[in-house]
Amino acid sequence: MFTAASCEDPNDLGVELPGAAPINAEYRDFPVTASTVLQTPVETLNSSHFLVGRVQDTKLGTTTAKAFANLRVISAGTVLTPSQYTNPTLDSVVVVAGFDQVYGSSAQPVSFDIYDLASSLDDRGTYNSTTTIPLGSLIGGERTSSLNRTRIELRPNGLRAKILVNGAVVDSVSSVAVADATVRLTLYRKAAGATLPEIPSAFAQSVFTAIKDKNTPFTQAVLTSLWKGIALVPSTTFLGSVVRFSRALENRVIFYYHVDGSDTTPVPYLLSFSNSAGTANAPRVFTQLNTAFRAPFDQLADGTKSVAPSAPDQVVYMQEGLGLGTKLEIPGLAELINNRQGLAINRAELLVPLKPNTSLVFPAPKQAFLYELDANNKILQRIVNISPVERIVQADGANQQGAGINATATFYDLGPANKYYSLNLTGYLQSYVYDILGGERPAALMLYPVVRYSPQSVNLTLNRAVLDAPNIKLRVYFSKLR
Repeated sequence: MFTAASCEDPNDLGVELPGAAPINAEYRDFPVTASTVLQTPVETLNSSHFLVGRVQDTKLGTTTAKAFANLRVISAGTVLTPSQYTNPTLDSVVVVAGFDQVYGSSAQPVSFDIYDLASSLDDRGTYNSTTTIPLGSLIGGERTSSLNRTRIELRPNGLRAKILVNGAVVDSVSSVAVADATVRLTLYRKAAGATLPEIPSAFAQSVFTAIKDKNTPFTQAVLTSLWKGIALVPSTTFLGSVVRFSRALENRVIFYYHVDGSDTTPVPYLLSFSNSAGTANAPRVFTQLNTAFRAPFDQLADGTKSVAPSAPDQVVYMQEGLGLGTKLEIPGLAELINNRQGLAINRAELLVPLKPNTSLVFPAPKQAFLYELDANNKILQRIVNISPVERIVQADGANQQGAGINATATFYDLGPANKYYSLNLTGYLQSYVYDILGGERPAALMLYPVVRYSPQSVNLTLNRAVLDAPNIKLRVYFSKLR
């Protein structure tokens, strides 16, 4: 009989007594040995977001994110295009991308380089976080943009916004300043007085020449022959943030122009480089992510290695985008296996606390999943409906030999010093102890923030959990025939 950390009345635990057979009901906190592992590559192709920038973490290292995308001609509809005017003149070309998250400082302007691609992204090609593709020419170097710009927004239908002071209306206005969460990179600008000097770009002017050509329609084929695709890359000296751009927001190359002698300003001409994933004719886009890990995390380049927590903080990591997972080894489970005769697992709960005050730059993932690893940190697989799938712990009550009904670790945020993940492992642990997992018992488990290779993983982020390694535990309530 193994030793229990605590014994309680079976009625308090909700244990049903099988007939008149005497049992004892106990619970035990099994200590967990945690370490950090790396699982690459990460799927980033056609994610709902793409990332650009460079940010430094004093513990892990420096992460660089680059985005690559195809360009698409947007159907003009009834709007007049430059080719329908006489002698349209190009004023500026601006790359605009909408963002919803900044990892790092939003006070510092970004500085990005804009490249053409040597060839367009293949519609049947595979691209992920480790893919390297050849760049074409640099078409805009060290283009800067603020991350905290505002714009003036008119109130609809003449409504006026009320300005309150201590609950009293002191003024009202028909327009308000609102946050403009877009990066605007000027690729070309015609000189406009002393305050706006010219930003030259022969490349942008050559594309506009083709757009305004009256004899040759500006089709997708023409665009692709001139501009194979766009790459947004942090400038060499830029360090301070990684920006998360949403494909559901505005991501355009905008050509502003005028027509001499016209009383009106023409509608700008647009090219798309990343409209919403899944929409018709959506351009392909992927993010390349590279982290120059600091020691000792640099050894994670060898996928068989793991990094144990060290003094003084004693933490391990789990991070989306980079592929960092938390490896969990529970040596005490051997005792359950050796004493499984007459043993019933009434409840098993994995408790994983976060280190306090560690979610300032990288917010914590709102959920996590548990993978099964072999002795070399490789994710185990099983065959389901003739197809190999990675082994993820299934939800309590589901078939632990199946796939698709994944157990999800719930994230609890009870304040800056009390955040943790909780995962119900009752059914899984019963299957583990009695060796009915439909394959070899794993050498370890891995807490990971997304389900790899599934629609659940297309929401690309750099969200990260810094976990309090010494306090991770598996709490098991069990009953055993005397």
